[in-house]
Amino acid sequence: MSIGNISLNISFVIYFMWFIPQIILNFKRKNTEGLSILMHSILFIGYLCDLMYGFGCSMQWQYRMVTIIGLISLSIQHYQIGHYGLHHPQEKQFYKVLTILYPLLFIFCLSAIQFSHFNKSIFDLFGLCTNACWLIYGIPQIIKNYNNQSTLGLSTVFVCFSIFLNLCDTTSAWALNWDYPSKIGPMLSLTQNLILLSQVIYYARPKKFSALVVNS
Repeated sequence: MSIGNISLNISFVIYFMWFIPQIILNFKRKNTEGLSILMHSILFIGYLCDLMYGFGCSMQWQYRMVTIIGLISLSIQHYQIGHYGLHHPQEKQFYKVLTILYPLLFIFCLSAIQFSHFNKSIFDLFGLCTNACWLIYGIPQIIKNYNNQSTLGLSTVFVCFSIFLNLCDTTSAWALNWDYPSKIGPMLSLTQNLILLSQVIYYARPKKFSALVVNS
């Protein structure tokens, strides 16, 4: 088995678990405050584009399966965001728009996949759109963390999974000679995930220091 297939199978397993830590954190806190709803929406749109890219370009079954699992996980998280309450009027309005938009986009994607005789370059455009989402999805969360001076609403395990997936996806894309959108995207998104991890470490330091002072 080639290194590309090995990394593909590893990432396949991790993709099944990618959003679980964040979903569990939301459930335990009974709150999604601190989690960027804009990051959530970019991820959702990225996965919808990836659905079209994966099926339109006849990617490996693992690739298509993780896209479906991702959409299911994001749907659960979308429910959590609405169920646990939104604290700002603008976020509430944005959430309502997304709740209407997601099913419409999903129906559109399913319909478009049926026309797989389209020129392959059209599906590559959806791949580029996916990579654009992977490139920017972490930026809203980075900004939110900075404004809040906290990463309380973000799962550290989710961020670590993200970094590991970037490495696996990069390896699979180049080893299996996938199309250029799949080769570029993971490398670009690695940077923002490293920034997110740096924020988690940085904003956690004062808490640990305070705990040591109290215990001493």
